[in-house]
Amino acid sequence: MGKRVLLIGESPAANGWRKSGKACYTPEGKLLPTGKRLNELLSDLDLSVEICGFTELSKCFVGKNRKQLLSCSRKCWPIFLKQLGLCEYKLLIILGVETLKIFNLLSHSNLQTGVLDKIELEGKDYFTLPIFHPSPINPSGRAKNKEIFQRYYISLNKIIPE
Repeated sequence: MGKRVLLIGESPAANGWRKSGKACYTPEGKLLPTGKRLNELLSDLDLSVEICGFTELSKCFVGKNRKQLLSCSRKCWPIFLKQLGLCEYKLLIILGVETLKIFNLLSHSNLQTGVLDKIELEGKDYFTLPIFHPSPINPSGRAKNKEIFQRYYISLNKIIPE
């Protein structure tokens, strides 16, 4: 089931998967708070960050130089599209408002945070669910994301059956 879900982040973190090899884990193998929050959301669907696909729009580590994010994401868009074609993803969960802005720009779409929608990329249809970034730094994101997942619980179960 998890192989049908792709979690989409913004860009690599300094000590994230680039060093650990696993999304939402530290190099020491500890699940990051963002991963814990994602797992809270995904658990009702029998999913977790450990079994879902994961990628980022920007493959470049931009660190604090946020001005490079859009430029790098543009250059990496063909890689992202190629990644989509490698698996049979049905649902794309877009993590965060900034990630969604870039995704919308590059895909020429108008997806909205908290709204389950459908999009065509490279001739394939995908359901999309943009959510608020699950980082604990986002104080209201946890409650808003729970509400989003509750609202679409039945639809999501239909999209990603075993």
